[in-house]
Amino acid sequence: MKSKTEKVIVVLLSVIIVIITYKIIDPKVKNIFDEMYYGEKKVYSWFGETPFWDIPGIHQWNRNDMKDTSMSEDTTVEERYEKKYKTKKIGKWEIDFAFHYDKNESKAVDINFSSNYQQINIDIINKYEKDKKIIKEKIVLTDTTLKSEGRIITEIPKIKEYLEKNNISIKDLKETADELLYEKVIGDWEKYANSRFSKDNLGNVKIERSPLFDGVD
Repeated sequence: MKSKTEKVIVVLLSVIIVIITYKIIDPKVKNIFDEMYYGEKKVYSWFGETPFWDIPGIHQWNRNDMKDTSMSEDTTVEERYEKKYKTKKIGKWEIDFAFHYDKNESKAVDINFSSNYQQINIDIINKYEKDKKIIKEKIVLTDTTLKSEGRIITEIPKIKEYLEKNNISIKDLKETADELLYEKVIGDWEKYANSRFSKDNLGNVKIERSPLFDGVD
């Protein structure tokens, strides 16, 4: 007959195998952005910790405070890097995330990059729509010299005009957008969140780039 110690070891090994197996074959997780979505959803659980807890540079707030919050009370969770990230070509950028868990609305993750450059603000918005398995990129400029009308620029021809006026090449902006998403955000996630995906293997997801970058290599 097995000793009590042997039985305990068998039980512990079984639990470990179940946890590892669930992580590998979890049917909900189809790509790296699903990992982020479901990983952050753990703030509503009893332990309160999420993978963002372990990423260096992420603002540390008491996620345990969320464990007694129902998803009907607060359906959006936000994370951010405390310091701006310096890119190779276009300055420093703020990086923040918004996770949307409202049952009645589209479940999504917003990954946002923002920079002040001369007299414009540049926002690169990546919205991951969980149910559709698609991430859409959008570029928005803000003319800081204007107070209201015409301040927000979303039309591609107008964006190109502003970029040229501020000596920003579209190619440099595209490479900066790639660096922010793939090298910084996904790179950190791959390294610190024990991801089974990577920047070279995002999983089952469609990437829809901004039309601004059409034809830009």
